[in-house]
Amino acid sequence: MSLRFLIVVAGGGVLAWSVLNWRQAIRFALILLIAEGALRKWVFPGAQDLIYFAKDVFFLGAYAGFLRDRAGGQVRYHPPAMPVLYFALGMSAILGVLEIFNPNLPNLLVGILGFKAYFLYVPLLFVVPAVFDGDAELYRFLRRYVLIAIPVGVLAVTQFFSPTTSVINSYAWGATEFGYVATFGTSSYVRVTGTFSFISGYASYLLATAILILTVLGASSWRFRGNLLTFTALGMTLLGMLMSGSRGPVAMLALISPLYWWLAVAREGQAGAVFGRALLGLGLIAAGVVYLGGDALDAFVGRASAGTDLPSRFSSPLKAPFLLLPQAGPLGLGIGSTHQTAAAVTPGIPPYSWLHGLAVEVETGRIMVEIGAVGFLSVYFVRLLLVGIALIQSLRLRTRFHRALATASFLFLLIQVLGGVVFDVTAGVYYWLFAGLLFLAIRLDQKVATAPRKAAATVAVLPAAAETAA
Repeated sequence: MSLRFLIVVAGGGVLAWSVLNWRQAIRFALILLIAEGALRKWVFPGAQDLIYFAKDVFFLGAYAGFLRDRAGGQVRYHPPAMPVLYFALGMSAILGVLEIFNPNLPNLLVGILGFKAYFLYVPLLFVVPAVFDGDAELYRFLRRYVLIAIPVGVLAVTQFFSPTTSVINSYAWGATEFGYVATFGTSSYVRVTGTFSFISGYASYLLATAILILTVLGASSWRFRGNLLTFTALGMTLLGMLMSGSRGPVAMLALISPLYWWLAVAREGQAGAVFGRALLGLGLIAAGVVYLGGDALDAFVGRASAGTDLPSRFSSPLKAPFLLLPQAGPLGLGIGSTHQTAAAVTPGIPPYSWLHGLAVEVETGRIMVEIGAVGFLSVYFVRLLLVGIALIQSLRLRTRFHRALATASFLFLLIQVLGGVVFDVTAGVYYWLFAGLLFLAIRLDQKVATAPRKAAATVAVLPAAAETAA
């Protein structure tokens, strides 16, 4: 039997297991999201397309299991009352279904692929809040999850100091067969990908991980005791950003740092002591990164200073939709029409000939081209609405841990308003994960409202208790 056949059979078993163990399936899928690229590049290079959908099998099974248990009364979680958000999501999904049949598309498979890109991970908004039963369980998971950044960072360091011809610097889909591995301009250092297939996915992971680490540290008031590995993970994450050569994550962290300080430090109790510990911790991390990653810092600074496209990179997401509106019209050329893998499901048709020469790179422009002005407004209305909800909850929730979760969600949702949520799978998963964590924080905070004394005492000792249990 062929390897591909065995993987398909295993996928059926994974789907069945995920239905029965949907809470564990969500957690495993989030881990697989990190390891997927490594499996595609080095373990199953002949079945990269099947491995690409592996995490989706876990997610789909988890969704089915969640619905089954909820219908059977085993899940009693009810989402918060936000009718405007749910209505907007529902209308966007209906429009997405209709767009599958857009006559401008070459076939239905392209439309189905596009619908998946837009909506497959949206259910995380409703499923994630039911995955974790309490604060301690969630805190332990987040603390352990961010520590994965340490081995991923070690791999990135190895890639950085390895030649472009090394097997560990290969991309998925055999890009190195054509002699192309991205480097820092004229430098011989490669732009690392870690365990991910390409640089873009690794950059999205690094940004999401950095914000999750800030959440864990913020929940523990940036104490050093019990958090040395978490500080190490933050250092490896920042070092990974430099070695990836991606300027976006670094710029975004710099932009949101004042908001983080205001929401997670200045407004909390003992702000002066927390700020001092945070400043000391970040100072030590920065010194370590400079000392151990001097070559990476030089390469990154060289690339950043040599780039003349930064102004256009920041302005093009705002300009592109308006420039493309006349060609896209109210309904666009069809959902999935610009998707990066659309050519794979249109054999015999010249790639992207259905776009009639219309080429666009930024996500805002691609969404306008695919689903037109109506779809564009619905997608970005939801994104802006989620940002507003997250900000309100970060100011309203009762406990430090819950506010830290809401603040993390606000920061990630904010920087992804114009980000690659649809066409970058990694960013898409993390986007809806953070949205789900926001709803989870609301749900857990409601327990504080029903039993304020007991819950407040539990959360007050949460970090230390969780670390001891871990």
